[in-house]
Amino acid sequence: MARATKAKSVDDSKTMTLSVRLLRDDKTVEDAVRSSSDIREVPAKSGRLYIGQTHGNSPDWLSIINQYSAEGDIKLENKSCSSVLFLEVSPDGDGKAKRTFALAFGGGHLALTADAFVRNFGLRVTLNSVARGALRNLDVATLDSTTFQKRIQSSRKSDLRGFGIDYQNDLLRLAGGVPTDTTFANSLAGKDALTITSRLSPNDIAKKCEQALKLFNATDYQKDYGFIDQIVPVRDGDLQKQLDDLVFTEVQLLINGHPSDLHMTLPEIIDPEEGHDFGYFGIGFKSGAKTGFGELAIEDYIAELKAGRPAEVSGIAELKASHEVRIVVDGQGDKSKRRRVYDCFVYELTYKKNTYVLFSGDWYCIEDKFFAEVEKGYQALLSATPIRASTKSTNEQELIAELDKDPDLLNLDKVKASPSGAAGANLEPCDFFSRDKEFIHLKDGHGSAPISHLWNQGIVSAESFVRDDVFRKSMRDSAIKRQWKAGKSGFEALLPDGRSKPTPSEYKVIYGIMRHPYQRSKKLGLPFFSKVSLRAAASRLQLIGYTVEVHLIEKL
Repeated sequence: MARATKAKSVDDSKTMTLSVRLLRDDKTVEDAVRSSSDIREVPAKSGRLYIGQTHGNSPDWLSIINQYSAEGDIKLENKSCSSVLFLEVSPDGDGKAKRTFALAFGGGHLALTADAFVRNFGLRVTLNSVARGALRNLDVATLDSTTFQKRIQSSRKSDLRGFGIDYQNDLLRLAGGVPTDTTFANSLAGKDALTITSRLSPNDIAKKCEQALKLFNATDYQKDYGFIDQIVPVRDGDLQKQLDDLVFTEVQLLINGHPSDLHMTLPEIIDPEEGHDFGYFGIGFKSGAKTGFGELAIEDYIAELKAGRPAEVSGIAELKASHEVRIVVDGQGDKSKRRRVYDCFVYELTYKKNTYVLFSGDWYCIEDKFFAEVEKGYQALLSATPIRASTKSTNEQELIAELDKDPDLLNLDKVKASPSGAAGANLEPCDFFSRDKEFIHLKDGHGSAPISHLWNQGIVSAESFVRDDVFRKSMRDSAIKRQWKAGKSGFEALLPDGRSKPTPSEYKVIYGIMRHPYQRSKKLGLPFFSKVSLRAAASRLQLIGYTVEVHLIEKL
């Protein structure tokens, strides 16, 4: 009689990395798979399974290698495989409120439609799982006319503070670290997709998705990472289209003579040389030599379009694809210095009870509380008695010439002063220094550089003035020369020499900005993200001890 033997258990678990996405509840699996993809559905024991195998292709560099081969042509091929597994799970495992997850393997993520999935799913799960002191890497984007993105990595678990995040001005795009519950994962990283590294078997995958869904629905992140809700990029394609259609409606209102608060601000990428003008190009504009404009303004854009064939622009898609701002030289547009008109649009609106801002070609949803805080801070800085209520000057240099006639203002435009240890840095102290000890920095709000650059100029000058004796002496020497040339006197007594350190509280930093009023409200204003970056700059100056004011000057 044969002896009965006990079956030996098999541990098929191993350390794996999964890429997990959460399907939107208004989308289907069919919506999630690109119709142009090569993956195909195959029978599955559970869920829905798609696989794909590419045909072999010779790499581009093979022809170079074969030129050096002494054995004839070498045969090499690139091949790739991909798969996507869709699973339905419930956060409690009880069959209620089921959601669909997509797990992508190999090149499977390339077959997926991004708009079909919940945005920031991976980021939310990660921040609900990883304590602020256990972070390993962050991806952030600094919001400005030009968006700067950076990845910050730590060699070991580190606190959020150590990553140098500016909570007021940075978007957190991706986070990674070690979760508090290491039975869930050894490490996590997330943006839209969640990357889970953990020891698991195929039978554990559904459970991991259930845990991820619970963590996504949690609100633990609000304690340490609540700032991620202040500004959220809009990546839902349907919502983007709805918002874009509203922008096109504003364009139509302007064409038909109605007011609109749609505005234009030039992103820095064009950065024209002094003396160059802007022109508008694309479908609907009249052909031939172009009119050049010294500033970017919605009024000029609309006037040029009305002078052409505006009816040819059937919708926002054509406008985005065709309309450009270019530098105009002798009536001709320079294609090497161009930018989409759409990227220059600035628009703020409330839609379905949410506040949205179009800035530098992207839409953002702004938390109501944050929007109110930014506006409150801006209003506190706004002067009711600007250095000029209005001006007929068409640009910054004309305004400087106008203010130069004021006996209480000393023109320091283009004065260059270098701090110690930085010979040739050539920092400009300010455009004007007043008898009331005001450093006045000026900017044409519709000119060739972003308004937010003005904030930084004020910070660099103000900090150098307090901390650097070489800078102070250089500035004072220049002031003495300038006032003698202008027939003015007494300004040197308001500026300490290199040996004396100034008291910041005795001085004021003034940002003077020329702007056209918004057509609908007839009020002067700044774009929302200019106010956001102003908030951070003003806080920095006030910590040093300076008083800060914003002076809006209406362009007539």
